[in-house]
Amino acid sequence: MGMAEIADCPVILVGDIDKGGVFASIVGTMVLLEQRERKRVKGVIINKFRGDVEILKPGLVMLEKIIKRPVLGVIPYLNIHIDEEDSATEYLKFSREDGNIDIGIIYLPHISNFTDFEPFYYIDGIKIRYIYNIETFGNPDLVIIPGTKNTIGDLLYLKTSGLYEEIKKYVQSGGTVIGICGGFQMLGKMVLDPYGIESEIKESEGLGLLDIVTVIEREKITTQSEIRLESAPYILKGYEIHMGRTKSIGKNAVPFSRVVKRGEIECNEIDGYISIDHKVWGTYLHGIFDNEDFLKELMSSLYRKKGLKDSIAIKSLKSIKTQQYDELARIVKNSLDMESIYRIMGVR
Repeated sequence: MGMAEIADCPVILVGDIDKGGVFASIVGTMVLLEQRERKRVKGVIINKFRGDVEILKPGLVMLEKIIKRPVLGVIPYLNIHIDEEDSATEYLKFSREDGNIDIGIIYLPHISNFTDFEPFYYIDGIKIRYIYNIETFGNPDLVIIPGTKNTIGDLLYLKTSGLYEEIKKYVQSGGTVIGICGGFQMLGKMVLDPYGIESEIKESEGLGLLDIVTVIEREKITTQSEIRLESAPYILKGYEIHMGRTKSIGKNAVPFSRVVKRGEIECNEIDGYISIDHKVWGTYLHGIFDNEDFLKELMSSLYRKKGLKDSIAIKSLKSIKTQQYDELARIVKNSLDMESIYRIMGVR
């Protein structure tokens, strides 16, 4: 509502019926809004409805009489896969339990940017799962440490859960580990937080799998970026969102990639690092696995390492997402009184 006041724009209130009590929630919200805020609300939408909308109509009529605002439509519960907020996602419930290649993603309490791993779900023959503790570690072909909203806090979690030592033993036995953003920072010798950005803990020992040190700075990098691998000619696209700055402090950390473009600005900065034996590497680039050529090369290397024939078909994630959003748009448009919404928006 604060943003609506700043923008001086109308508001449509959306209620999630799947959680139950949606009518009470909408009425209660309208009652609790201040008068000036209530005036901005021009209508309501019921979202995630399961069943026959005809059964719901008497309730909608009653709701309109109480709040004196029109119900602009009822959107059905959709089985559509689109990106969700980290805080709202049910993505962690999904896994694929069959496949020739076993990919384990380390569960972190402050996990973020979980959509980095979505491309793996669309590759046939890949088993993908979350590793919550030592008991679920198993014998994966690849371990990925994801991004996090709190690197030092999640490093502490790894240590108390036993996963810290388990990951180190896994690498010593020949395993491959990839770190993305915060996960990349954890791979190093130390993570330093001199300004207390994340917590009162000013430094934390990392996994020590790469000879790197990360310092958490005050300024946050948030940008669409392009990187160039040191070992390959093609450019990978994604985005950066991090406060850490990472540098090499030893021989077991050679440049893995360089940022060549941030937004529209060209640059030439080291992005990620890789170990001498190529078992461990990390990058700040979220969305790196969305790049189809890179993903195919990574999966082919895992197949070869396991002595399996490479028969990988990489589906275009961009096409899949486009289809999903087009389907969402179609259903939403058909479920709502779009003419009234256009009038509320002032475009009619």
